[in-house]
Amino acid sequence: MKWDPKSPIFAQAGGSGLTVRNFQDLILVNQMGQRFWNEMDNSYAFLAACLGTNGNLGSNGKSNGGGPIWAIFDADAVTREQWDPRPPNVDPNGWFFSADTIAELAGKIKNPYQLHPVSASVLEQSVNKYNSSVDTGKDLEFAKPTPMFKIQKPPFYAAWSTPILHDTLTGLKINTKCQVIDRNDQVIPGLYACGESAGGFALHGLPRVLVFGRIAGREAAGATSS
Repeated sequence: MKWDPKSPIFAQAGGSGLTVRNFQDLILVNQMGQRFWNEMDNSYAFLAACLGTNGNLGSNGKSNGGGPIWAIFDADAVTREQWDPRPPNVDPNGWFFSADTIAELAGKIKNPYQLHPVSASVLEQSVNKYNSSVDTGKDLEFAKPTPMFKIQKPPFYAAWSTPILHDTLTGLKINTKCQVIDRNDQVIPGLYACGESAGGFALHGLPRVLVFGRIAGREAAGATSS
C-alpha cells in the first residue's frame, strides 16, 4: 500500500514510502538507538516489543509507548532493494534522514514524537554489534536467522518505520445474528455490532465488514419490523 503523489491529500501523507522486500537489508532500532528484536519476525511478539518503553520516560515521567522505530540501512541496501530514497518516495521533514556517518545520522534524527535525540554512541554500537553478527553468521542478541548484510557503505539512512496494526484483535462479543452479548452471555436488546467493532473473528479487508454488516443490518431491520 503506497500513497499516490497525485492524490489531493498527498501533502498530509508526506511520502509514498519504501516497500521492504527483505528485512535482511536493515536493522530496526528504538528511539534510544538500540536494536530490540529480530527484524525477520512479523509475529505479535514483535509488535509487543515495538510498544515496549525500555524504561524510556519523558520529562513528565510518562512514556509515549515505545516511541518511533527507525529502520537503519546503507547505500548497498538501497541498491539491493532498488529504492529511490528521495521525495516523493520519502518525507525528509522529520521522517527520513541521511548522512555520511552513523554518528552524524544519529544527530539528524529529530521528530516531534522522539522524546530526545538518538545517542550517536548507542547507534554506532548497535550497528557495529550487528555487523559483527554478520561476520559470525549468528545474531546472539535476537536470533535473526543468519544475518546477511553489513551496514557499512555511506550514505547511511534512517527511515520512520513504526508499525501500524490494520485490524483490531478484539471487540464486542456477538452471536451469529450479530447481536451483542453481555458478560453473562445474554443478548443486549437492540444492540448489534459488525466489522472491527465485533470480536471473535479475525479477517483482514472488506469481507468481514460486508458479510457481518449485511447480517447485522438484516437482523436489525427484521427486529424493527416485527
